[in-house]
Formats: sequence, C-alpha cells, structure tokens
Amino acid sequence: MQDIDKNTVLNINLKSIKNNYKKIKKKVNSNCIVAATVKANAYGLGIKKIVPKLYRSGCRYFFVATTNEALEVRKVNKSISIFILNGLVTSDLSIIHKYNLIPIINNLSELKRIEKYQVKIKKSLKIAIHFDTGMSRLGLDKNETKLILENKEKYINFSNVVLVMSHLACADTPSKKKNSHQLENFCKIIKYFPNTKHSLANSAGILLGKKYHFDMVRPGISLYGGNPLKDSKNIYDNVINLKAKIIQVRNISKNDTIGYGATFKAKKNMIIGTVPLGYADGFSRLFSNNFEGYIGHQKISIVGRVSMDLITFDVTNVKGISKNKNVYVDIIGNKNNINNICKRISTIPYEVLTKLGKRYNRTYTSY
Repeated sequence: MQDIDKNTVLNINLKSIKNNYKKIKKKVNSNCIVAATVKANAYGLGIKKIVPKLYRSGCRYFFVATTNEALEVRKVNKSISIFILNGLVTSDLSIIHKYNLIPIINNLSELKRIEKYQVKIKKSLKIAIHFDTGMSRLGLDKNETKLILENKEKYINFSNVVLVMSHLACADTPSKKKNSHQLENFCKIIKYFPNTKHSLANSAGILLGKKYHFDMVRPGISLYGGNPLKDSKNIYDNVINLKAKIIQVRNISKNDTIGYGATFKAKKNMIIGTVPLGYADGFSRLFSNNFEGYIGHQKISIVGRVSMDLITFDVTNVKGISKNKNVYVDIIGNKNNINNICKRISTIPYEVLTKLGKRYNRTYTSY
C-alpha cells in the first residue's frame, strides 16, 4: 500500500486550472479549439481530477503521450477526443479501434500500418498526421513529407485525417527566426489538407500571436501555472501549493556542521528545523544550501544538503519555533512559484512539476 505522509501536503487548485484555460480561450479566436495536453498524468498533478475539471470548463480535445495514458484518460471520460502524441506505439491496433483513440502518425511506416489495419477491419479510423517542420524529433521527415504531399491518394485511402499538426522548437524564445521558418513550412503543408483541422501552437506558441493558432492550440504547462516563455512575466495563475511540517527542532552550536558531506558550517549558534521531504519526493539535491521556504511571510533558508527524505531549514529567527508543534514550511506556492524556483537550479517548470513525488498527501480545491 502506498505510504502517504500526512506531514507533507500537495494541494492542487482546480479553479486555477480552470482560470488558466479561460485565459487561453481569450487569447485565441472564438472558432479556435483550445485542447489540453494532459500527458504524464497531467504533468504530475492527476488526470482523474484535472480532466473532468477541464471538461466542465469546455475542453473536448485532449493530448497524451502514450496509449496507456490514453486508456487512463478514456476511463475518466467516454466521449472526448484523445490524441496519442507518440503515435502507434502499441502493437495491438485493436485497442486504438476499441477505445476510439486517435493516433498521431509520425512516420510513413505508421501510416502504412494503420491503412493496412483499416482494410482488415473494413472501417475508416480517425488519425492525425504530424509533419516535422524543424523540431527533428517526431513527425514525418522532409523526404516522407514530400512523398505524402505528392501522392496523397496513394498513401491515404481509408484514414479519416482529422488533424494535421507540427511542433515548434523555439516558441519559448519569440525572437528566434526558427519560429517563423517553421510557420512558413507548416503553411505550405496544410495547403494539401484544406478540409482538415490544423494545429501548430503549444503553450509558448499561443503567445507568439494568432497567426500561429490555426484551428487548434495545444496548451500544456500554461494550464498548470507554468510560464512558457523564458524572459516574460507569467500571466497564468499558480496551481500548486506544497508545504511540509517541521518534525524536529534542535539547537546547534557555532562550528557545528549540518547534513551529509558537512557542506554547511554554522557561523553562530542556530536553531534548525527538519521537514520530511527530500529528493525521493522530487525535490532536487541542487537545492542544497540554495533554497528559501516560507513560514508565514518569513523567509527561511535551507542549510545543508537535501537528503532522500529530509531537508533542514534555518529557523533561528522564527518566533516561538521551539514551542509550536504545528509549523509548516511553504515550499512551493504563491510566494515561491514553480517558475521562480526552477531558475535556482537552471531547469524548467515542466521538470519541477512532473518530478513531484507520490508520497505527498494530495488534496484538491475548487475555490
């Protein structure tokens, strides 16, 4: 049975997710579909709660990475459209058929495979096609793209192509010329699919302007409060609050060291508070001696290394700390959001969110 530590609480604010979805809706034209990317268990925050909330907010199109993720989302809602970004990763195409999933075709081999399967079952299936316009990751490459565009009838006979898409490589940096180059390439491709929906923009791409929006946008990190742009003010609401209870307070003397490796040496007598949270919970070791939490409005610093299950804070200046048995440290929240803390360790909010561990007592609020 999963061990849920009641002394560490991760709260996910569903109303903030709804608000972020509405903010994105206002960014696009009224006829542009705002889908939701919920891969990796809704970026680690829980599809069982988040998918229904987005559905009630008007979302009908969802993107996941794998077939297993698609099946988990299908359990939550029987009617929505679910796109599988990684394509035909399952060896059993009957699953795609049975659960009405939409694979995103990433190469010519996958297209041939799904076409052959449709001949076998004598039924047309919905697919999406991903054309690589410069990401050089997934999607049909230049040669495959040329073959398809010049011989559509040869390669696409049975499939119902409901979406043509590509993915921007540098949308988080609006000044990059790569963005306009990919836009130009995409515009050339979609001319061959005039009666199909088109999609190019992810969270960052949405903020590049309406010419990148087409028929559908696919936000991910922005729904969960992350800033998709590197050097701009975040316009989205914070979604998570992580707090941990101080489980031990102790006095240390000048010249005492703290934690593994003795990386912190006290320059004076201090009071140390230990909380039951560590790198096993997704809190990076790079925060060792390099992070500030909050008790109320008071900022406190990590001293010593982040351990697997524990971190230590300097609580010397917190009044009454030795007598109070119910003190929580705010680790992530409005004062310390994911966009700010990720900069401390030169990472991105995506990584901070998706690494959040399973031992937290997870709560959801809708207010």
